[in-house]
Amino acid sequence: MAVPIAGKNQVQCPHCGQFVGPASRCAHCGMRIEKRMGLRFLRTMAVVVAVGGLFLLHLYAAHSELPLVEIGDISPVMNFASVRIAGTLESDARKLRSGSVFYVINDGTGTLPVFLNPIPEGRLPRTGTRVVATGSLSIAAGNKVRMRAQSVEAIGVPAEAFVSELKLSDVSAEQVGNRMTVCGRVSKVWKPRPGSKAPHKMVLEDTSGSLDIVHWFVLEREVSVGDELEIRGSVALYKGVVQFKVWEASDIQPLEKKSTDPALMKIVDISPAMEKQTVEVEGVLGVPRSIPGGVAYILTDDSGGIEVIFWDGKVSGEERDDLDEGVRVHISAPVGVYKGKAQLVPQDVGGFQALE
Repeated sequence: MAVPIAGKNQVQCPHCGQFVGPASRCAHCGMRIEKRMGLRFLRTMAVVVAVGGLFLLHLYAAHSELPLVEIGDISPVMNFASVRIAGTLESDARKLRSGSVFYVINDGTGTLPVFLNPIPEGRLPRTGTRVVATGSLSIAAGNKVRMRAQSVEAIGVPAEAFVSELKLSDVSAEQVGNRMTVCGRVSKVWKPRPGSKAPHKMVLEDTSGSLDIVHWFVLEREVSVGDELEIRGSVALYKGVVQFKVWEASDIQPLEKKSTDPALMKIVDISPAMEKQTVEVEGVLGVPRSIPGGVAYILTDDSGGIEVIFWDGKVSGEERDDLDEGVRVHISAPVGVYKGKAQLVPQDVGGFQALE
């Protein structure tokens, strides 16, 4: 008697022992057949489970908060590590020709150069702004640490940002009707719908607090988040909340801050006798000249010229990306002496800034 042989996609009936094709009942005895899961189905399910697990792992990694580290604790073993850094800007954030934004962050334990790409929308933060940077560390030869940031968020207004003696927290309900001048940075802006009689609104903030500003006119110059303003108006109360009402467009003006920069030196006054003394100068860069381990420029102002040396070990090529012939710069650097002549040698990225 011939022994039945299973064909492709056939199963054996557990009742009569005959092999039958894919069906819910046996063609020989009529009994119901429970289908077995095929190998292909099992493989498909395994792939689905694996992909789902990887997706869930990605979501967890994306939403879990990275560790906050101090700059002074960064070591070579942390190369390529993803971390968060919190500190204040040593200089204004600036755009580079490479398409990145460059920040210099100091957290009290050290200074970290940070590069963010692409360039974010809105106004870039100013010197003294407290920020949190999230990204990947890059540690080059000589333990030069950099960060490639995924995000840089401002979390506070610079302590030295405003010159007004009146803090926003000083404006209170007891002053309703009083006219005064306040200063701060815009954090929110609302515009009424066309045809609405509702006022324009903005929120002004400084280091002490915030204040709602309302007005009923269209400004000649549009106000954006991040703008620093000086505003004249009167204190009012609306539904128990203190407001600052402005009646004329001329009462909202860009804030003119007093300069706190140290006195600039004339280049002609810098001499070899000032070796190791840090000086502040401004001038225009000449043609760059490659030297072993760096690049040299002649910086000139209306009094004379001096050589400025940027060593690769102190300032990387990317960090000096916006420097070129004809660019006006501010230099803060110690005086060096080479072959009897004075020169300036910025010690890091905080030692120079291209001026617009």
